[in-house]
Amino acid sequence: MTQQSIETIKRDYPYQYFGAHPSQNETIFRVYAPRATRVSLLREGNGWDCFAETMTKNDEGVWEITIPENLTWKEYKYYIENHSDYLGQPYEMSRIDPFSPQLAVTWGNDDTRNFNSIVGDRNYFNWSHKHIDLPHEPMSIYEMHLSTFHDGNYRDIAHKIVGHLGYMGFTHVQIMPPFQTPIHQSWGYLVGCPYAIYERHGTVDDFKYLVNHCHAHGIGVIVDVPLGFGVQDWDCGLANYDGTDLYHHSGSKGWNNQWNSRIYNVGDVYVQNYLIGLCTYLYHELGVDGARIDAVAAQIFFDYDRGFWDWPKNDREQVDSENWDLFNGLGGDRYFEERGYWLSEAVDFAGMRFLKDLHARLQHTAPKFITIAEESRRVFPRLACPVHEGGLGFTYAQNMGEMHRVRSYLQIPIEQRLIEHIEILIHNNSAETMVNAMNTHDECANGKVRLITELGNHVPLIGLAALCWFRPGAPMIFQGDEFGEEGYFDVFQGVDWSKTGDYAAIHQQQISNNFHDLNQLLRNEPALARHNIHSMIRNGSNNERKWFSFIRWGSDVGFDSDKWEDHKDDIIFVRNETPYQVECNVEIYVPVVGEYKVIYNSIDQRYIGSQHYNQHDPYWTIHSSGQFLYFDVHPFQNIAFKLK
Repeated sequence: MTQQSIETIKRDYPYQYFGAHPSQNETIFRVYAPRATRVSLLREGNGWDCFAETMTKNDEGVWEITIPENLTWKEYKYYIENHSDYLGQPYEMSRIDPFSPQLAVTWGNDDTRNFNSIVGDRNYFNWSHKHIDLPHEPMSIYEMHLSTFHDGNYRDIAHKIVGHLGYMGFTHVQIMPPFQTPIHQSWGYLVGCPYAIYERHGTVDDFKYLVNHCHAHGIGVIVDVPLGFGVQDWDCGLANYDGTDLYHHSGSKGWNNQWNSRIYNVGDVYVQNYLIGLCTYLYHELGVDGARIDAVAAQIFFDYDRGFWDWPKNDREQVDSENWDLFNGLGGDRYFEERGYWLSEAVDFAGMRFLKDLHARLQHTAPKFITIAEESRRVFPRLACPVHEGGLGFTYAQNMGEMHRVRSYLQIPIEQRLIEHIEILIHNNSAETMVNAMNTHDECANGKVRLITELGNHVPLIGLAALCWFRPGAPMIFQGDEFGEEGYFDVFQGVDWSKTGDYAAIHQQQISNNFHDLNQLLRNEPALARHNIHSMIRNGSNNERKWFSFIRWGSDVGFDSDKWEDHKDDIIFVRNETPYQVECNVEIYVPVVGEYKVIYNSIDQRYIGSQHYNQHDPYWTIHSSGQFLYFDVHPFQNIAFKLK
C-alpha cells in the first residue's frame, strides 16, 4: 500500500486505519493520542497490565502495536498517560478505542460500570443498499426508538420492523441514535462512542442483520447521528482523551449548557475525518442508507443553547471572504432586533464549513448516502441545496419550525383561522427538498403530548396525515402515531402493541387504515414521488368557507401543456377545515377537461366510521364543467382527484 493510499484511507475511511484490525495471525492496534507521553494496550491476554505491552508513537501522534494473535471478539482498552507539566497533575486513564465497533459493559453491585472495546470482524456481511433515486422515488419515514419499539435483540427488532412497517407500507425506518451511550434516558442522543453500536440490543453483527433484513423487504434504514456533541463521560466517551481536549473545543465553547455535553471541535482536521468517516462507516460497513443529522442549529450557531451571551461573538470586520461567500450563498446576513446582534456575529463558520465538506466528500465516498438536516431555526433557506449551488449539501431539510406552526394553527378555533396562514406554510417556494414531519419524538416528550391527545380525536388526525402525504416532500411520523398512541413518549414505556391488529379499538384500526392507504397511494402515484416544491401549485381557497386546494403535477410538463396525456397523473387536492355540517360548495380548477375520479377521501367509513354524510360511494367520478369541478365538501374532508 502506497503512502498516498494510506493518507486517503486516514482521511476518508479512518476506521480502516485506526482501531483494531485482526487478520489470520495478528492484530494491529492504532490510536491517535498526540499529546500522550505513553500509551499501553490493556487486554485479558496480558492480565490487563498497563506496563506489559507499550505502544510505539510515530511522528503524527499515532500509537501502534502488533500482537501476533487473531484477537477477534476479544476485549481491550488503551492505558493513556500524559505527564506533561502544563496539566498540573499527571493524567493516567484507561480509555476505550474511539473506533470500537462495539463495547462490552459490566455493572458492579454499587452501580459502578466498566466499558471495554471489542475487536470486531468487519468482513462478515455483504450489502444490498436501498438507494433513493431522487427526486423520483416515493419516500415515507417511520421514526422509532429501538428500546420502546421492541426491547429485544436487533434481530428480533428487525422482524418486528418488517412485520409492522411492511404491512403499513412505509419506505424507510429512521432509528433514533443506535450508538453506545452510557445514559439510556438520553434516548441515544448523548453518544459515548459513535462507531460502537449500542450493546443493549446485541452485537454489531446483530445490527447488520437488522439492516439487511429491512433491505430484503424493501425498507430503507436511516439512523439519527449527533455530529455536534457527545457525552462528557470518560469511561464510555472521548472527553479529555489524551489528557487534553483532543476531540472537543476547550473552555465554554466546548459545552452545550442545555444538554450538559461536549461540543466536537470540527475545525480540527482529525476530528473532521473522524466524524465524516462515521458516515462512510455507516454506509460501507453497516449498510445504512442515510443519516438524519441531529441539532444542525447547535453546529452552526454559537448562541444555540449557550445562554444569551455565553458564546464567542464574531467580529464582522474580520470575517474572511471564503466564509462570507459561504454565508451569503446560504442566505446572507441580517440584524436581529430582539436579540441585539447580527446573524454573522453568532454563526460558527467552522461548523458550516464542516457540514459543507461533509457533503462534498460524501459525493465521492458514498454518493447514494442521503442526509437530513434537523434544523429548528430555519434561518438559512439553502441547507438542503447542492454544494456546487452554494448550499451545505443535505439531501433533505426537516423543517421543525414549520411542524410547530402547523400544529399551533390547528389549535386555533376554526372560526378564527385564516386559511392563508396554512397556505403560506405549505407554499414556501423553498429550493430545498423537505421532510414533512407530522410528529417527532421531541414533540411528544418532556411535557408534550401525542398528536391524538393534542387534537382531541382521530378525525383531525386523519386529515393532518392527508395534508402531510399529499404535499411535496417526504412525510414522517413517530412510532405509535399510526394507530393513535395517546399520552406522551417515555424512554421506559414501550409501544402499546395491544392497540394494533384485530384487538385494537375501532378508531385505532381506522387510523392504521388511513396510513396504510396513504402509503399505497405514495408508492403508486407518480405525482407523490416528486419531492420538489415546484411539483405543487396553489389552486384556490376560500377563507369564509375554510377550504383550500392545490395541484400536484404528475410530470415535469405541469401547467405548460393542455394535452390530456401530460396531465393523466396530476392530483387535485382539496382540504376542508371546518367540522360543521354546513353547505359548502367549491369550485376547483382542473388543468384539462375530462372525467375525474376520487382516489382518496378522508371521510371514508374506513377511516372515520359511518356518518350520515358518507353513506355513498366515496370514490365517485365527476366530469368537469369546462375546467372546473363543482361539488360539496363535508366536515373535515380531505379529498383527492385524478383523471379517470
